[in-house]
Amino acid sequence: MLALNGERYRWVVSSGDLPNLRFVIEAEEVNGQRVVVGVDDESVITPGLVAMAVTEALRAGWTPQERGPQLHFHLDGEQLLPHGVGGGWPASNPVG
Repeated sequence: MLALNGERYRWVVSSGDLPNLRFVIEAEEVNGQRVVVGVDDESVITPGLVAMAVTEALRAGWTPQERGPQLHFHLDGEQLLPHGVGGGWPASNPVG
């Protein structure tokens, strides 16, 4: 659980079907849009990292209180890079 700016978010780490780790974030009380963030295997996923991802995803247009397709990102160092909507992984421009 993560509390940030008066909102609460659930997050979980998953290996899924990708070659690298990822974590999934969603609003605690609403079954809304999710964010999936892929990270390199060497990355340590901490609450601070998740908070940064929440902040950047919100800045990129994430609407956790509304239903919608999953947003996909990849963490490259300290940059959250968008990877399309609904499962694609093509983009390479930093968010922000």
